[in-house]
Amino acid sequence: MISTTTDAVRFVLPMFDADDPQAPAFFLRAGNVNERQALEAELAGDYRAGRVYDFELAACFAEGITELMAGDPGRDALLSLIEAETNLGAGERLPAAERQMLAQAREILSEHWPEYRALMARANRRAQFKPLVAFRRFCIGWEHVPRVDNAKEPAMHAIGVDRLVTLDAVAQLTPLWMQLAGNRAYDLLYPEDQEKNSAAPSKSDDGQGTSNLGAE
Repeated sequence: MISTTTDAVRFVLPMFDADDPQAPAFFLRAGNVNERQALEAELAGDYRAGRVYDFELAACFAEGITELMAGDPGRDALLSLIEAETNLGAGERLPAAERQMLAQAREILSEHWPEYRALMARANRRAQFKPLVAFRRFCIGWEHVPRVDNAKEPAMHAIGVDRLVTLDAVAQLTPLWMQLAGNRAYDLLYPEDQEKNSAAPSKSDDGQGTSNLGAE
């Protein structure tokens, strides 16, 4: 069971003006260390969506290329590209032709190297379930958020007996809005690193209502 608090971050969706008092906004509380670990345990256990780190994905990628391209003259060049991509700084990208080579290699590896396919499946499950799990745990209300199926009606916040936002309440929301708010709720658990060392699915691939704050 998670604790509730009146302290919350007002998160305005990035496509709206944060200074507009009528902008759709979600109220998110920062979980404590125990809640953070409970969330990670739920992701890893219930959803098989534990963290996938860049270094383990790169190592598995390189291992698969080494084995599958044994004797291929292009293997060393591709391994060099994998290393170069791993060492990219923030905001840096490889040239388009090299990104395309890596994307093609990943697609082939996903078909023929089970370990890599399993890691990618885990990373993709995490990308899907992480915002939902964080949102249900740490969203304590919202305002000026319309129903996804009827923009004239407000989406109603509701908490279940498990102290989580109910799935029925989540279903009233525009999926992208929930995902953005859920990812922000997750980031509040890691104010310093914000999961920056975990793998995205791929670096190279070219993916008005009334306030219900605290309502149950």
